[in-house]
Amino acid sequence: MTETIQLDVLLVEDNPGDARLVEHQLNSPAVAHFVDDVTISHVESLAPVDERSGAAYDVVLLDLGLPESTGLATLDRATEIIEGVPIIVLTGMQDREMAVEAINRGAQDYLPKADLDGDRLVRALRYAVVRSRQQRAIQRQTDQMDFFNSILQHDILNGMNVIRARGEFLEETLDSEEREHASTIVQWSDDLIELTEKVRSVLETVTDGDGRDQEHRELQAVLADAADRARSVSDDCTVTIDQQAVTVVADELLDDVFGNLFLNAVEHGGDDVTIDVTTTVADGTVTVCLADDGDGIPSSDARRIFERGEKGSESGGTGFGLYFVDTMVRSYGGDIWVEDSDLGGAAFYVELPHATL
Repeated sequence: MTETIQLDVLLVEDNPGDARLVEHQLNSPAVAHFVDDVTISHVESLAPVDERSGAAYDVVLLDLGLPESTGLATLDRATEIIEGVPIIVLTGMQDREMAVEAINRGAQDYLPKADLDGDRLVRALRYAVVRSRQQRAIQRQTDQMDFFNSILQHDILNGMNVIRARGEFLEETLDSEEREHASTIVQWSDDLIELTEKVRSVLETVTDGDGRDQEHRELQAVLADAADRARSVSDDCTVTIDQQAVTVVADELLDDVFGNLFLNAVEHGGDDVTIDVTTTVADGTVTVCLADDGDGIPSSDARRIFERGEKGSESGGTGFGLYFVDTMVRSYGGDIWVEDSDLGGAAFYVELPHATL
């Protein structure tokens, strides 16, 4: 069934001729191609709007030259009075700089009256409403992620630290046969605390428009530590890293980024997997390639494996690892992708900004 689209439009225009023109355009046959019905409420200033603040509108058409104010001051006043409703500015001037500034101050669109016709006007109305709804949905999701982040920080993470502390206490006081159970509590607590910290980092990266604080990281040290973690999981895996002193722009979670990639290669490539790591620098970018001789990744899965919750059929993990890697690399201003390896398995390419002094 096709969705019925109805728009309640508030027209704020003090010029009777311009008001009749807008109403005429909105009643033209072209409008029916985009919306089913348009209801127009016309006022000549913002004062009546302020007096009936409870009225609901889908979109506002606002003339900038009103009796009580002119120019962008009119827009500022309107955004205060009609909070949360998309505003389309109508003006008799062809002023590109003012148009840009109006958008920066919250207007959804800026339409010169001389260029108005029914088709253009109703398109602007509909797109403004759609964009506004999308923005509200994104804000709701951001608010929800902030809430989940606070739960992770104040409830789950604090709780896991208490459990871990009690486990350590039991580990020190129980006899040898029972101590193994306490050690398992401590180990699982460490794993869950680490996972919780990673989830919090992703939430902060997604919701914080300014991004995380970044610094210069010595790439070779990060790769060496990640390789040691892979060897600790499998004594038979072989890791070779080309020695090149390179500094990249990232943060402390870069260790977990490469740690996840190395462990992923061991998990899917087997105990005796060979991992060959090469680094290239060009045009302000550092590209790290982790190539292995495992089973490889089908080309149809090359992008999907970085999506949230995706994991291989043989994996016992949460599907969070590569999603975390992808999210963090992109937060650094980099990129990540996977191709076939010359060794016969998979080759993960990580592109990071080169830190220059």
